[in-house]
Amino acid sequence: MSNKCNLIRDILPLYVEDMVSTDTREFVGEHLEHCEECRAELEHMRKPADFISDADMVPLKRIKKELFVKRLQTVFFTAILACAVATVVFGVLTSPKFFPYSDNLFHVIDNSDGSITITFDNKVTGYSCMKAFDNETETEIYHINAWTTTWDLYSSNRGKQNVVIPSDRKNKIQIFYAQNDGSEDVLIYGMKENTEENGVTLPRLILMPYFLFVVAALVILAIMRSILKKQSAITIWLDRILLFPISYIAAHLCTKGISFTTYSSQRDFCIIIFVTILFYFAMMTGKSLYKAKMGTSEKKDENKRGTL
Repeated sequence: MSNKCNLIRDILPLYVEDMVSTDTREFVGEHLEHCEECRAELEHMRKPADFISDADMVPLKRIKKELFVKRLQTVFFTAILACAVATVVFGVLTSPKFFPYSDNLFHVIDNSDGSITITFDNKVTGYSCMKAFDNETETEIYHINAWTTTWDLYSSNRGKQNVVIPSDRKNKIQIFYAQNDGSEDVLIYGMKENTEENGVTLPRLILMPYFLFVVAALVILAIMRSILKKQSAITIWLDRILLFPISYIAAHLCTKGISFTTYSSQRDFCIIIFVTILFYFAMMTGKSLYKAKMGTSEKKDENKRGTL
């Protein structure tokens, strides 16, 4: 191939698009009349481009769909994990810090209508009041406590906390302040019916039975998984179920540590269950992403072996 042919072939794309001057067009045309190779190159350029058939597009569409699903799973996994972490942090920050008894913690006021108002100090951001009735002495017994949280100290202002205890004066009333630290409850209103020491409000151990039940379930499911490992249809479901007790244990450790005592059992249990659900979906999504990654690695390895 001569240098002139090389020059003509460089100009041919512009020639085909009619983007050359008249002199250049005549120059190229004159060369094409005598050069069969350059004429063949021109004809090749003028042929319509080959389009990819629908059959060839199917693998590309499948790959595109797999990449989209994988990207969606990654976003979902990140969002669920972030929500779980945020819930754990929120649970820790809103955990009640109970106040021990002190004379300036609250004031008890007898109202003219017979009700009793307990006004707490400004540092108190929450309280609870539980009522019981002693049939023997016909006495209404109230146990109150007061707390604050790290969240309330730095990010909210609930205002002054007051509790009003109604009374029709038909029954005697005793009000105890529960310190929730292992110390005895303090009688703050009413007459003491006996000379015995006041009782002690103990923390509930309701979280321990649930935790032990979940650990037992995890052990049983793991044994079943080991026995039935050759039955793939069953092991798939066992693997999914196994993640739930694992999620519960992780949620309990993240929110309560290794402690099983609680003075606010309903709140703590609800937070643990919510975090468990978030952890479960995060683990399911993470497991799916891991399988997809392993499958891609295996395909690459097979392609390499096939090339060799």
